[in-house]
Amino acid sequence: MLIPWELFGEDSEQSRKLLEELLEVAAADPLIFEEVMRGVIHSDPCIRMQAAEMIEKITRVRPLFLIPYRRLLLNEVAVIQQVEVRQQVALLFGRVVWDEWDLKQVVNLLGQWIETQSDEQIIKNSIQSLYELAMQKEWIRPTFLQHLKNAGEETELPLYDLTSFP
Repeated sequence: MLIPWELFGEDSEQSRKLLEELLEVAAADPLIFEEVMRGVIHSDPCIRMQAAEMIEKITRVRPLFLIPYRRLLLNEVAVIQQVEVRQQVALLFGRVVWDEWDLKQVVNLLGQWIETQSDEQIIKNSIQSLYELAMQKEWIRPTFLQHLKNAGEETELPLYDLTSFP
C-alpha cells in the first residue's frame, strides 16, 4: 500500500484526522509501518517531519518494528539534517537491538550529535538513547557519562539513574 503523502502536506482538520488514523493502522501493521518509514526519507520536509513523529510514537510501544530498518536508520535517516526529523530520530537509536559493529557506529553518531548540535532537544534525545544503550552494554557507560557531563554543562538535562553504573 502506498500512502498518499500529498494529503498530509496541508495543515487542516481533515489532514490531522487522516494522520491519526494512519498512525493507528501503522502501529498494527508492519507493512504500513514500512510505508511510514519511507516517508522519513521523502523529499518534502513536511512529510519527513510527520513520518518521523509517527515512527517515534509507534516505536514507543512497538520498538521491534525498527529491526528491519537498522541499516536505513544508520545510513540514510541519520544523515538528514532537518532539525525536527533529527529530534525524533535521535530517540529511535536507543530502541533498536544493534549488532556490535553497528552499535559502535551508533554510539559515535550519538556522541557527535551531543557534542555538535545546537538544538537542545536533539542533544537531550541523543543522551536518552545513549543512556538506554549504556543500560544494555557496559562498555558504553563511560562514553555516556562523559557526554552527560559535557552536555549537562550546557543544557538542562533530565535526571538519570546513575546508581546502576559502577
